[in-house]
Amino acid sequence: MIFQCENCGGNVIFDPEKGTMYCPYCNSSNSEADTPGAGLICAGCGGELPAGDFMSACKCNYCGSYNVIEERVRGEYAPHLVLPFRFGKKAAKEKIIAQFKKKRFLPSTFLNDAYLEKMEGNYVPFFLYDYLCRYHFKGTGKKVRVWTSGDTEYTETSLFNLERNMDIDFSKIPVDASIKMEDGMMDLLEPYDYKALEEFREKYLSGFLAERFNMDSDELSIRAKEKAKSDAKQMARSTMSGYQSIHTDYEQADFDLKDTKYSLLPVWSYKYDYGGKKYRFHLNGQTGKLVGDAPVSYKKAAAYSGTVFAGLFVIFYLISMILEVF
Repeated sequence: MIFQCENCGGNVIFDPEKGTMYCPYCNSSNSEADTPGAGLICAGCGGELPAGDFMSACKCNYCGSYNVIEERVRGEYAPHLVLPFRFGKKAAKEKIIAQFKKKRFLPSTFLNDAYLEKMEGNYVPFFLYDYLCRYHFKGTGKKVRVWTSGDTEYTETSLFNLERNMDIDFSKIPVDASIKMEDGMMDLLEPYDYKALEEFREKYLSGFLAERFNMDSDELSIRAKEKAKSDAKQMARSTMSGYQSIHTDYEQADFDLKDTKYSLLPVWSYKYDYGGKKYRFHLNGQTGKLVGDAPVSYKKAAAYSGTVFAGLFVIFYLISMILEVF
């Protein structure tokens, strides 16, 4: 399926800044009419789509049209919710430039527009879990008091039994369901503002890439529970202040699953290969939060070190000459 402009026939895409469907060819808004596709064949030109096993929206390599693959967003693969992109590619590029422009030893091409233009907006599949967590903790808190009387120093060690039983409602714990997206980087993109979640509509995918879930919700629930348990532990510890140390004697977290929503969350991705290494950068498509480590040009670093060394050599030489005069 593609969305074609009723005015000029161009490919209508979703514009994050405008919050509407937009035709970049005739500048019209909300002029889209959907044209059904046929499997992995482009509905615009009939070319084969580069969809692989999991892509649910992709760009045709032949005509450049953004296609939504209907069978991968319907039936069992129909997302419940979508969080639409809030900023487009231009703003995404500006955020990367602002983050890295002061880095002294970046490769010269890293922030070139020709490279940044290859950035893609991806709707990444996530499962959002709602749990009731019953968290139980027993442990020992230690307080140490030291004082001096006369010439004698005294130390008093007090031990306290600690126990916490907490019922915690967790809402929308996110776990990505994409094999190709690195879990740690997806976790670092949090948090999202889930108040902006909307009922899924296919039009939001036009202009972006998207995947259907690669792993099922039962398989990923382990990660959701680990996140919830970690948060529950932090909540419990926040109520145990004033101790020099806390020893855990017993800890248990039990979970009742209340709901699971299959959702698509927005991520801008920038791929940069340098020195035989692949660098991957991701931006939260709603908040602009950026994760990824910048590459280093060792030639620039070496040149800078050489310049600094040469400058120091000149300074030391001048100092020695002055000392000789005196």
